[in-house]
Amino acid sequence: MKKAIIGVLALLFMSGIAFAGLAITSYDVSQESFRPGSQGTVTIYISNPSSCPGLPTGCEADNRLTEVGVSVYPPSQIAISNRADIGDLEIGASTFLSLPFKIADDAKSGVYRLDFRVFSFGQTAQTRYITIPITVANVPEFVFTPDSNLLTGVDSINMKIKNNGGVARNMKIKLTEDTAGVALYGTNEIYVGTLTDETTVTMMLDSRSAQDGPVNVPLVVMYEDEVGVFHEETDYVRMTVKKEQLDIAFDQKSDVVTKKEGMLVLGITNTGDNELKNVKLTFTDSNLKLRGRSELDFGNINVGEEATVSGAVFATFSPGLNLVPAKITWTEKDVNKEQDIEVPLTISSDADVGVYIETKPAPLTVGGEHTLSVLISNLGSYRIDNVDVEISSDVLESLDITNKQYIGSLENDDFSTVQFKTQISPFTLPGDYDMTVKVTYRDQSGEWKTRYMTQPLTIYAAQTGNGGNALLYGGIFILLVVAVWYFFLRKKPKA
Repeated sequence: MKKAIIGVLALLFMSGIAFAGLAITSYDVSQESFRPGSQGTVTIYISNPSSCPGLPTGCEADNRLTEVGVSVYPPSQIAISNRADIGDLEIGASTFLSLPFKIADDAKSGVYRLDFRVFSFGQTAQTRYITIPITVANVPEFVFTPDSNLLTGVDSINMKIKNNGGVARNMKIKLTEDTAGVALYGTNEIYVGTLTDETTVTMMLDSRSAQDGPVNVPLVVMYEDEVGVFHEETDYVRMTVKKEQLDIAFDQKSDVVTKKEGMLVLGITNTGDNELKNVKLTFTDSNLKLRGRSELDFGNINVGEEATVSGAVFATFSPGLNLVPAKITWTEKDVNKEQDIEVPLTISSDADVGVYIETKPAPLTVGGEHTLSVLISNLGSYRIDNVDVEISSDVLESLDITNKQYIGSLENDDFSTVQFKTQISPFTLPGDYDMTVKVTYRDQSGEWKTRYMTQPLTIYAAQTGNGGNALLYGGIFILLVVAVWYFFLRKKPKA
């Protein structure tokens, strides 16, 4: 709609320029959108583009615009002056008119029209029209409240987000580059979705590069308001950085899939000022169990160096980034030490899907129109979201607008069916072909996954006239003749 309005305005501008004497060249609105009850300003730019080639006698007087004025026709939701006088405009002169307006307190979200009529008197009375769109939206207002204001390294912060304004759609949160050493850990942004009242999201904040002390963490919030206008704003959350005593950094170098045994490859970097000797790590949460050993032995780690150890594990954590409780022991300056820590590990989902195809009518025939019912089932342990199904084959011609269908969310062990109307290409030869089913979805770890599954299609020759029925009836007749001969006419052996 916005593009259509802009196109109409562009035509109006061109028409204003095309007629000598009076032209509306452009307009400005003080804000992209306005809240109910707020105020703003609209400005239109007016000019007299007439010229006098060779300066003929009386040209300037004839082309002067006199008593230029503006009439405004607003909707009931917008209060603005209905008329304004500009004065005279000489040849080549231009001016502008700014008018304040106020949005009604009870105005609904939407796009409203301000219709302007610009007129002048003189040798030839002239009139121009322009429509300016005013977007009214109950813009969201966010309040961020963390469950803890203390950052000690890599911390899981439950951030409550309260929305005191209108609905925010497709809401996402990220951190700016200038965060004084605080960054999101394990992801570039956090997807919130639609926020009407309040919600709580888990944010993994990495403050290992930050200096101890208070810090304002800048949260960049991106969303669309009620009328679809995109916004990006920055909110600050006051927090305090207090690093842990042990200066190390973990680096997960392998995937760990939930509820499946796999190999964990974990690195530890010594970011402190002293050598760490005899470093050993023990996981203390039963949701992550080592196989065949009780601890990971990293040995000695010099300053600035990394040690990497691998071990078989079985994890039952939920997909996503988890802070896994553990105990680490080491020797520093000949003193044996130990500390309870949390190891950040990303657990991948075991999400997988199955597909089943049913055709109506069956079988598939050359040139025939058929409905393909595609059943998608969630074979994983957790819900999957944003499920999208797409089919493709060289022998299928889609009768729908698109060859894609959206399912949405599927709980584990759940399924859903979508239908595609297709026609078998009349140039297809009978035989066996392949159809590709592409399923895209987002698992509970936040990762997008795509599965390509090949399904066989058997295409039969198209039936012509009643040939198919004739063959069927002929076959039945032959069977009846054989049965009569066998039971009644054949000679039975003598006893």
